[in-house]
Amino acid sequence: MSGSFLMYKHMWIERKLSDFELRGLCGALVHDTPFDQPLKPWQFVKPTPEKRFKVGVVPQEPLIKLGKKEHIDAFFESGALQLGSYAYYNAFDHPEIGDNQEGIVTLLAKTPFGVIGGKYGSGYNQRMFCVSVGDLDRRTMERFGYDSGFVINNPMGFANAVAESIGAASHTFGRCLYRPHKAVLGFPGDTVNRHEISHRTGEIVDAAKHFIKSERYAHQKEFRFLWEQSSDVSGADVFDCSSARQYCSPLSLGAR
Repeated sequence: MSGSFLMYKHMWIERKLSDFELRGLCGALVHDTPFDQPLKPWQFVKPTPEKRFKVGVVPQEPLIKLGKKEHIDAFFESGALQLGSYAYYNAFDHPEIGDNQEGIVTLLAKTPFGVIGGKYGSGYNQRMFCVSVGDLDRRTMERFGYDSGFVINNPMGFANAVAESIGAASHTFGRCLYRPHKAVLGFPGDTVNRHEISHRTGEIVDAAKHFIKSERYAHQKEFRFLWEQSSDVSGADVFDCSSARQYCSPLSLGAR
């Protein structure tokens, strides 16, 4: 199953590149600079290797979902849980919640024939749920305008329960990494067909591409859950995820 695949730039070079050349190519893609134009020193970009991302790994720190009290209460009372989408966050007009670059990332891959890469958009068929890693940060809570929350005690159980509730084809989760530029380096081996352009082109990097964000959001310490649907989704919808409640507990705010 696959959702829409957007391609903003695409190219390949049939030879190996030095690290310097790779940073230059990545910089040209990120900054939308013509390939025959020299880059300024600050335009060179080092892509983050996909192995740096801990996709599918449960963290040792607490996972906290912040929200408005009415929505948190509704989850524990009836199982009502709102799940977003890339399209939802692309259009959300809020400095903390909105991100018009969600789903768009520069990808490069080292292959036996050389280097392939571009700037692509994907993941538009995924339902999304974002939480924070670590202890409660009241400043972040205030930035969002939230006054309540809950702790996910069993991330795997929670993810499985939501997947069953919404009929997801597959799901994953992971901690987001924050970088000055959203660029990821993959190592797909010989599975890439450089003469074919399709949604498989975006698979030159694995799920890591969905867990990189601009460093301006670093204070959020985001951990995200993603559930794959059979087609593109938009907006944010509320689902009955009653079975997921057993893996969560209300957040104790304590005294200020």
